[in-house]
Amino acid sequence: MAHPARKLSLKFFRRNQPSTDIAEKTPQQANLLTSTVAITVLFSSAGLIFVFAWISWLFIFNPEKIVWLNKFLPEWAQIPFGYSEHPHTLQEIQASLREQKQTFGATLALDKNKNSFLMPVFQQRANCQSNCQELVALRVYQLAQDAEFKSQSEKHYRLATQLSITGIEKSFVESTTESDDTNTLLPLTTVKGFEDETPAPGVWFNLQGEYKQGTSAIAYGQILYYNPERSNLIQLLSWKNSYGQLPKWQQVTGNDAKELILDQTVGLEPQLRVYQVKPTKLYLNPIQLDKISLKPPAIKDTAYQNAISIARSGLWTPALESLKSLQKQRKTPLPTSAQTQIDLIRLHAQFTQAQAEKTWASPSEQILADLIDGRWEKALKVFKASPQNVQEISILLKAEKGKLWNRVVAALEVNPQQPEILAWGALILAVQQGDESANSWLEKQPKITKATIADIQDLLKRLNHESAKS
Repeated sequence: MAHPARKLSLKFFRRNQPSTDIAEKTPQQANLLTSTVAITVLFSSAGLIFVFAWISWLFIFNPEKIVWLNKFLPEWAQIPFGYSEHPHTLQEIQASLREQKQTFGATLALDKNKNSFLMPVFQQRANCQSNCQELVALRVYQLAQDAEFKSQSEKHYRLATQLSITGIEKSFVESTTESDDTNTLLPLTTVKGFEDETPAPGVWFNLQGEYKQGTSAIAYGQILYYNPERSNLIQLLSWKNSYGQLPKWQQVTGNDAKELILDQTVGLEPQLRVYQVKPTKLYLNPIQLDKISLKPPAIKDTAYQNAISIARSGLWTPALESLKSLQKQRKTPLPTSAQTQIDLIRLHAQFTQAQAEKTWASPSEQILADLIDGRWEKALKVFKASPQNVQEISILLKAEKGKLWNRVVAALEVNPQQPEILAWGALILAVQQGDESANSWLEKQPKITKATIADIQDLLKRLNHESAKS
């Protein structure tokens, strides 16, 4: 018979020992909890994927249905089309702008039926004395097609999109950087459509302003495109011109669509920027303006690359003549990329040829026009024509900033034996650095003849003689 104390101890031990049933249930409950969490996460992820897919589908095919997202998006991410605001009459829209101390400009139709239009919005500039109306926004309105508004006598319009306008940086417009306030924004004051035919589909606009610098007025602006399929306004590029020349659409290449030309010519030096309309893969911005460039040469052909090199130095006409010769020699046509570069060169050559063929009152202007077009021999005849010409041309060459010298170097790489090119190289060096530098340079030319050196030294003597008299 067991001792009572021992029975009590065994009961106490069994009472405090973990239950076998409880120990076996704990892992099962843990597995159940893990499974529940996993299933919940799985269904939540699937739900989120479905929601995102649904929003994406609506964004592409029916963006008006998700305009409510704008309440939660920052300004830069706002959906720029399909606003669901209540339609208003034109008078109501204008009255609303007046309440905000803003004014409206003349509307520009965006389709043939005038069911949609662009409205410029202006605001008074602070501390302004004249021409104080600044463009601050562009709005696109579309005719409301709802049955309740169609039945009314007055047309109602719904805001489709709007774009804030901030102006052009002064540092971009100014030809010098001496001013301390180059970060100032210059206002845009007018909105105009292009009178010439533009690439379709869509509507192109030119926002303009004018900045007075000394006695000259610099025109500047931005090119905008309205995409009717997305009801979206796109700012594509900024421009400026010291002579008031506005951007224009013109057929430059062999493509059916016209190219945009920005004329940034300075004096007799042509600077024509040509842009082609190219598609993109972006939904809201389906197009872009691509600048035609001569870098790099389109094909790996020595003759072609030499022609591109002299074109980049500014010798447009000699480059074009070289490329025409190359095209005649080739058995197969040049690729489109090469033809596009040739078309750009041709556009510049037409400009320099027209300048060189003009009759200039000043010998220095005639010389400059001839040298820019690569007419070395003709320019040398003008130099030799009279002593007065020598003095004036000496002043021209002394002020030369390197563009004529670059032409000399590029031309000699292609034709190192041409005496007229060598003569102009020596004259430029003699005026800017002295006869010693000119003679030293001549002696280093690999294929120069003694007769050519003697002729050029006679020119240098004439230059020195007339310079001493002055």
